[in-house]
Amino acid sequence: MKTIVLVRHAKTEQLGYMSSKSDFERELKPRGYGDTKLVASDMIKRNFKPDLLISSKAVRAKQTALLLADKLSIDESKIVFEQFIYDGYTTSELLNYIAQIGGMHDSIMIVGHNPEIAMTAINLTDSDYLHFPTTGSIAITFDTNNWENVNAREGKIDWFISPKMFK
Repeated sequence: MKTIVLVRHAKTEQLGYMSSKSDFERELKPRGYGDTKLVASDMIKRNFKPDLLISSKAVRAKQTALLLADKLSIDESKIVFEQFIYDGYTTSELLNYIAQIGGMHDSIMIVGHNPEIAMTAINLTDSDYLHFPTTGSIAITFDTNNWENVNAREGKIDWFISPKMFK
């Protein structure tokens, strides 16, 4: 059994008209930190701890990933930051990447951005629509022991959580 957990980054600051920051540099708001802790707490209750965590290199995604890693006790050696998660990817590109680096890991968490996170979840399952609020997280399982055998539309939704469920 292989599991992919897709996480949309937590709530971030908005960029104003005169902001000197780029979209890539946006940081989490205090609410984003709180929401990430709520989601991590539920993952702990579910006994979920990914074998590998892959995150976008954007500041807000890195902050979300590092906070999840801290709360879930994920070793830093099990965290990978990738630019393509920020730049955009197809489901096929993501699956090929996972097949290359997944190795013997059974569960992989990906922290990224919409619309890719929501579209990837739709493409990996037989769902027509999935709303992904910030820090929304979905676990998708595949009945295989090899990442190379993971295909679009064959995943089953194990669970979906969002911070609103815990407030």
